[in-house]
Formats: sequence, C-alpha cells, structure tokens
Amino acid sequence: MNKLLRLANFTKMGVFYTSLAAFFVLPLLSASVFAEEKEAAQTFSFKILVSRGNCQIATWITDDQGTFIETVYVTRKTAKKGLGNKGGSLDDGSLEAKYSEQGSRLSTVPVWAYSRGIDYGNGNFYPTGVQPLPDAISSATPKAGEFKWNWNPINILKHGRYFYYVEVNKAFDQNEHNDYSWVRGQPSVVWQGSILVGDKIDNSEAKIIGHGHAAGEDGQINPDITTLTTSLNLIDKVTVSFKP
Repeated sequence: MNKLLRLANFTKMGVFYTSLAAFFVLPLLSASVFAEEKEAAQTFSFKILVSRGNCQIATWITDDQGTFIETVYVTRKTAKKGLGNKGGSLDDGSLEAKYSEQGSRLSTVPVWAYSRGIDYGNGNFYPTGVQPLPDAISSATPKAGEFKWNWNPINILKHGRYFYYVEVNKAFDQNEHNDYSWVRGQPSVVWQGSILVGDKIDNSEAKIIGHGHAAGEDGQINPDITTLTTSLNLIDKVTVSFKP
C-alpha cells in the first residue's frame, strides 16, 4: 500500500514538473516562431506621384536578369474587368458603343502583360473578366496625387538586387505622332528602378526607360521616346523603399 502511495505521489510530482517546464518553455518556443516570422517579413512601399487621373497602371518586379517574379499592382479595369481582353479587333468600337462592345485595348500596358507570359487565348496576355487577378493586387484607378501601395511578397525573396517596373497609359492621349483611333493614342510609358533586398532598408527612385508597343503587339520596351509628349508626364515620380 505504501509503495502504491509513493508511486502515486511520484506521478503527481512528475506531472507538476512537466507542466511547470511547459509553462516556461512554450512561451520561449512561441517567441522563437514569432521572431522567425518577423525576420521573414518583407515590405516594398511604392509611392507613385500621379499627375493625371484615370490612367491604367501596372507594376511588377523581376530578378537582376530580368526574369518576371510577380505582379505588384494593376488597376482594376485591366486586372479584373478585362479592359485588355474583351474580344473584337484592336481598339475596335466607337465612343457611342457600349463598354462591352468595344474591342480589347491591347496597347494599355503590354510590357507587363507579355512579361507575365500567361496566354488567355488567341495570343492575348491580358486577364479577362471571367479570369480576373486577385483583389489583393488591384484597386480602383488612382486619382491625381500621391498613390501609395505596400507589397508583401508571398514567397520571401532571396537577398540580392531586383528590378521593379511601373507602366502607365491613358486613353484618348493622342498627339501628332500617335493618333491611331478614337481611344488609342500615345503608347504606354515604362519606368524602371532597382532595389536591394537584404538585411537593411533600401530606397530607390525609378526613371523612364522607354515605351510599349503602340498597338500592343509585343512586350518589348522601345527606348526611343522622341515621339512622346504628354504621356511622359502622366507620372511625375516613382519611389520604392524596401524594409526587411
């Protein structure tokens, strides 16, 4: 009987010490997990000074070799409402035609569209209204003023240098060199900057490096901007900061 009592008491003490150890150890484990998660978090803060409202904008990031990594931001009409992939001929339709009856605006942000490399059919690389992009990377068309957008990569980026791009276009923005249709005018303008991803904060400012194809036939960047006028002023400034 005494042996049984001693065994019961020993068992109770074991449970007590086990619980006591768990009381002190579990918070330490939790703190370690949270610390790892905190260290793994990455934030890219984009600030785009938009001088003219109602522009279509796409932003994405590549590695230092130019390989597409992920879309950062796209205006809602292009990302979710199928502005670039509505069917019909290039910029077909008229001002009086319904939005759904107007043709695909292939010249909206073609460099971004082709960079993604996702063909939605018939060689069109823009998302459709029935195959939209996620809400997390889209918003209503920015108004004139400072537009801010924070991006947290789903997959943590390895340390190194990356390129980011901002492509902008505005309908009805014709000039003497670019007057193609009732809706399509000057081609999209592409801004580029580089940012260093590492253990420290890094800041960067982008600059214009060229324009997209006037008809959206490919995703090449043409560095000759001599035929562009007002489209060069759709955006005044692009800055990006990285925070580990």
